[in-house]
Amino acid sequence: MKKFLQQNQFAYLILFLLLALFVIMFLQSWPNRLLQRTIAVGFGATYFIWGVITHTKSKRITMEVVFEYLGVAALATLLIILITL
Repeated sequence: MKKFLQQNQFAYLILFLLLALFVIMFLQSWPNRLLQRTIAVGFGATYFIWGVITHTKSKRITMEVVFEYLGVAALATLLIILITL
């Protein structure tokens, strides 16, 4: 795992920047709950696509990895949507 992280430092930097951007956008849109939910869905989709692309480029893509990223993205998105109810 450590070797994989070292080989993909740029990809994880992009993920960190996307997460920071998501948090800023989410907090800036505070009174508008619909916009917050839209941002959450957008980030969930972005996270899923990022994971698939990263693992495809490193030739470590399997159906388990795809479903793992899909599950984590869906769960996180659902949690954020439930928080904004």
